[in-house]
Amino acid sequence: MLFAAIVIAIVLCGFGAWATFQRYRGRTSASGTPRAGHSTKPERGAALAPAPPGAGVELANSLVTERLWKLAFAAPSQAQFLEPVHAQIRDSVSALLESESPDPKYFPRRPTLMPQLMHAVGDPGAAPNKLSRMIAHDPVLTSDVLRLANSSLYRISPAPIETIQRAIVVLGVDALRGLIATAMLQPVFRATRTNFPRFPRMLWERTERAARAAEMYAFNIHPQDRFEAQLVILLSALGPLVVYGAALDAYSRCPELVPNPTLCVALTAALGPQVSLRIARQWETSPRLIAAIEKSPQEKLTMALGTGELLGTLSLLHTQNVITSVEALATAKDAGLDDTIVVPIWSRLKTA
Repeated sequence: MLFAAIVIAIVLCGFGAWATFQRYRGRTSASGTPRAGHSTKPERGAALAPAPPGAGVELANSLVTERLWKLAFAAPSQAQFLEPVHAQIRDSVSALLESESPDPKYFPRRPTLMPQLMHAVGDPGAAPNKLSRMIAHDPVLTSDVLRLANSSLYRISPAPIETIQRAIVVLGVDALRGLIATAMLQPVFRATRTNFPRFPRMLWERTERAARAAEMYAFNIHPQDRFEAQLVILLSALGPLVVYGAALDAYSRCPELVPNPTLCVALTAALGPQVSLRIARQWETSPRLIAAIEKSPQEKLTMALGTGELLGTLSLLHTQNVITSVEALATAKDAGLDDTIVVPIWSRLKTA
């Protein structure tokens, strides 16, 4: 199964998959992705099964994310033949990350303040005071939160935000919770490797943009989930980062091999979501967050996750001059997203 998943991921990386998506916009199978080797046209007389909610967003998100990973790893547009020595790297990384007792050095520890932050969600009345006290004794965290609050992604007033109390007033408690979680996790993404150092930087920038997009989406659809929408984006980004580290470590044990960028892209696409889910469970996050990472169509946060990642990825590809703003908005529309929600979010991301 894993080998098939990686093969499919490599195929999706190719330009052909992107072209297919543009040609057959909105035409997906019941699972939200075209079946390999089958036409997207229904057989004569066959009934079309209704696509689950968000299927178009999931497909579009998968394709544009593959495109971003290719850019980050400098992978060629066409899939490459995988030599046996690289296939061994693939198998070792898969075995490592799918083991029942994986090496803990690859899995980030839950931030010390995360349980307190999650607990504050359940006590809205006391949340402002709790949030202030939570970071009062951590100058570095305070500085990082205020820097994010004053960034172009979040700043909504001409006057700078200079205190946490002011941030609560201007941004609101839910948005501030998300900023705290973002600031706590940012150090995990700092690159310390010589191979493909662009990947963690681009992953983090996509994560910041996606978290903001998810928070704005939730504000329009279900405002009570603004914090959870940001948090599920952060958790979803941890898996690809772990796969990146494990793949480069595997290559470091074979110094005669040059890391294969196409394999790195495929491993990240195939294993990233699984590892994110594993981390969410290890950190004992809420059932709702776990269900969203599992892509449960019954969980509202699933749509916030998919929408946030899609718009965050599109905006980063736009800043890298890979796609135009018109192409990005057309992709979002073809995925089934409403222009009245997408356009304001895109305007904020575009100016970041």
